[in-house]
Amino acid sequence: MPRAARSRAVRRTALCLAAVLGLTGTLATACGSSSSGSGGPVSIRFVWWGNADRAKATNDAVAAFEKANPSITVHTEYASYDAYFEKLATQVAGGASPDLIQLDRATLGEYQQKGVLLPLDSYTGKTLHTSGLSPLLLASGRISGSQYAIPGGQTTQMLVYDKTLWSRAGVTPPANGWTWAQFATMSEAVGKATGIPGSTDFGWAIDWFEVYLAEHGKHLYTSDGKLGFTADDLAAFWNLTATICSADGLSKPTATTKMDGSTANSALVTKQAASEINYDSNLTGYLSSYNGGTLAEAPLPSDNATVSGLAAMPPVSFAVSKRSAHPDAAIKLLDFLTNDPGAGAILGTTRGMPPNLSIRASVCANATSSTKAVCSYEDSVKSIVGPSFGNWPTGSAAIKRDFQQIYDDVIFGRTSVSAAAARVVGDAQQTLSQP
Repeated sequence: MPRAARSRAVRRTALCLAAVLGLTGTLATACGSSSSGSGGPVSIRFVWWGNADRAKATNDAVAAFEKANPSITVHTEYASYDAYFEKLATQVAGGASPDLIQLDRATLGEYQQKGVLLPLDSYTGKTLHTSGLSPLLLASGRISGSQYAIPGGQTTQMLVYDKTLWSRAGVTPPANGWTWAQFATMSEAVGKATGIPGSTDFGWAIDWFEVYLAEHGKHLYTSDGKLGFTADDLAAFWNLTATICSADGLSKPTATTKMDGSTANSALVTKQAASEINYDSNLTGYLSSYNGGTLAEAPLPSDNATVSGLAAMPPVSFAVSKRSAHPDAAIKLLDFLTNDPGAGAILGTTRGMPPNLSIRASVCANATSSTKAVCSYEDSVKSIVGPSFGNWPTGSAAIKRDFQQIYDDVIFGRTSVSAAAARVVGDAQQTLSQP
């Protein structure tokens, strides 16, 4: 979807979510959240966003769940990121919330604060087992002392690149310890040698700015939910991308404006760039959709010899709607997806490394093809990966959208880097100050 259209879509999403904020208390009471007491057949809905490979694996895992639980029917839906959240906000506002919902750091806090999500504490250790999960990952789903979500996996940041194109430029393959200056030189060399920019323009995503900040000892947000960076910090990041762009080292604005983290809109997959920054939970999607070359992975550059900027992150989290008519069935599905060895084998690394540590070990020990690539990459960087950056505060979803839209103004020459950075900071401070 073109960025202008996406901008309209996310504005509609914001309006729908605003409706949720006003209606949640009333609807939650009116609709109730008790499970059917008849013990008869029930139907639940499970929704997520992602690529086709994630959809196939998830549907296969759901089919295995239904076979093991014949009294529960699961209706599934998936979409691209923006379309998913637009539809989800509309459904929740209309009182038709799915039972099991996939969220991320930018949306988990917002949906929890507005009373959309069911606290899971009364289920944990009983019908929802969490003892096999990484404690650091599990903590990502805790808000105000209660467990509201379960991590769907573990991921970290990566650069995925076309080995053939980079080799043609005669550059040294990227590896741990390389710097942003080396990244710039290599990307420009690839562009000159192949006619394809060495990488996609990474300035559009606040996620990659978060890595850049971590390398410089800063954070996007403080522990009390305030902004953790200045306009000067952001200007330095965007001046870096501008410098590489000016030497034809990064993707053109017409390609960058379509980027949303999916392989469907990837400038790497469409051969408009020779590498791309993303989370390794998307690696299976790249490997299944990329044609005409061999992909490899590398850690992101860093100018800090002791801090890589990489972090062990939950790529997605699963939460149960407070309005679910069948929360017990939704919890049962969540537990199955999280802890069943068969489900773990089916899902593989489509949402990053499995969150259950024993299932993770089994999946990686028996891994082949794209699953093996994710396991191998995670193993290669485990010594330099730090802890999760933590949850984002309420309002961060709007800040993420604003960041991306303002960067469009930068790359299309409608505003200067300094003015754009000041605008992001001003808008973000206003957003975070709202009750």
